Amino acid sequence: ITNVKKLTGSSTSPRTSYNYRDHQAVQEQCQEKQNAIENSTTESLRLVQETLNIGAATAAELEGQGKQIDKIHGNLVDINQSVKKSEHHVRGIKSIFGALWNRATGPPKEQLNLPKVEPIAAPSTSGSAPGRSADVRSGPLYTTEKHRLDTQRTHDNLQQIGVGVQSMREMALSMGDELDRQNKKLVDVNQEADRANLGVNKLTKDMNKIIAKS
Repeated sequence: ITNVKKLTGSSTSPRTSYNYRDHQAVQEQCQEKQNAIENSTTESLRLVQETLNIGAATAAELEGQGKQIDKIHGNLVDINQSVKKSEHHVRGIKSIFGALWNRATGPPKEQLNLPKVEPIAAPSTSGSAPGRSADVRSGPLYTTEKHRLDTQRTHDNLQQIGVGVQSMREMALSMGDELDRQNKKLVDVNQEADRANLGVNKLTKDMNKIIAKS
């Protein structure tokens, strides 16, 4: 019996020790993979937030550019209106027929100021990506609670990555709309500039003729 107990003890002890070490190794591998996934999602979230910040800065510059184009267009409209008034007065100076024409047609009508189309603002991206919560892992074993916390952090990161990607899509669409608006406004600017150039040249020729006759 003693021999049997010795044999039994010598055969079960190594098996128990081996199973524990094997189980611990599996837990450590799971821990490493979970850490890698969490680190990957955290880095992806950081890149998404960085892209949003760059997009917000670009949208702000684009909005400022649009305001400058609107201002230039408004100035050209004012110039053309002033040229029309000057032509009206020069026509009256040139001859009696011009004065009669001015009286018949009246002063040039003021050009209506069309309402300006405000650029579409990019979605707000204030705030930074939340960092990882405090690490609660302290022991060699990968406990159920630690697994739950790690999984929750990964889930939160993925959720915020999805929100960030959606924000980038909306930002890209709004900037595309603003670029289309500015392109159309630039066409109007070119037309107003050509009209102002022709008007000023004609006005200059008429004034030179009047000066030469006087």
